[in-house]
Amino acid sequence: MGRFITETGTASSVVREVNSAYNAVVNDRILADTSSAAFTVTLPLNSTLLVNDTIQFIDIGGSFATNNLTLGRNGSNMQGLAEDLVLDLNGATITLMYSGPTYGWIIIGT
Repeated sequence: MGRFITETGTASSVVREVNSAYNAVVNDRILADTSSAAFTVTLPLNSTLLVNDTIQFIDIGGSFATNNLTLGRNGSNMQGLAEDLVLDLNGATITLMYSGPTYGWIIIGT
């Protein structure tokens, strides 16, 4: 996952619990809790990204259908489209990888 390599040669992710607007960073594993309200997580600025940068989102509260999590694209495409991605399925887990400027963020795991 992305750019931070440990001394053992494996990539590491940072787990973050988030329940309001947040600016994601590469290698985040976001435990998103939308049980109180919908909010937006803004993805890293496209000029700072490298191919293979990843971020994962987990519906820890099981409430994406009631209170959506919006992934703000921040200048990058999302699956080749200039649109934000709205997560609206309870219990969803989604992993995004940056693929370059043409397709931008792509879904590589659910």
